[in-house]
Amino acid sequence: MFYRFIQKILKRKTLFRFLTEESLLKEFSFLKGDVLDLASGASSYENLLPSRINLIKTDLNPKDTSTKVVDCDKPLPFEDNSYDGVIFINALYTLKDRESFIKEVFRVLKPGGIFISISPFIANEMPEPHDYCRLTKEGIDVLMSENNWSSARVTRIGERFSSSANILHPIFLFSPVRVFFYGIALILDSLIPKNVISRHPTPLGYTIVSVK
Repeated sequence: MFYRFIQKILKRKTLFRFLTEESLLKEFSFLKGDVLDLASGASSYENLLPSRINLIKTDLNPKDTSTKVVDCDKPLPFEDNSYDGVIFINALYTLKDRESFIKEVFRVLKPGGIFISISPFIANEMPEPHDYCRLTKEGIDVLMSENNWSSARVTRIGERFSSSANILHPIFLFSPVRVFFYGIALILDSLIPKNVISRHPTPLGYTIVSVK
């Protein structure tokens, strides 16, 4: 993990990006079969996916002909129980109707299929093309409870020091400076008492993993 941290930060990646990739490396390892990537955009996380899967990429405005046109604010154009996995990375905030979207994801997943998503929380606004909301863990729990998932897990990404350091990313002009401050932020996060985190969590975002 330390080597990956140095490597990513020296390449000007944000702390949120690094922590997200660490989370996805773990969660993506459970994927298999046909996996639907909704709002894949440039598929910047595609290199983290296991080679054994069959990836179907979609986006509202595809950059290439291999990506299907899909508007996630409308019913998904796929059959019931047709995918082993669905991934939706950093795009929950772009949806007008999140409840209907989650119901559609549940519909197209096969029984036992996995839904994996990342939802930013403490982050700059990202109108790509829209940025409607930031959901708390409680908000995500309520959203996911609308369907009968066999299991659902929401995990916080980072804490208040990494959240603060990530917001300051644009002013760290030199990579060695970022490595230093991001490293300190992660150490300070690890020293926060658990009761403080449980009462007043301040994460960068959340990893959502649900099984149909």
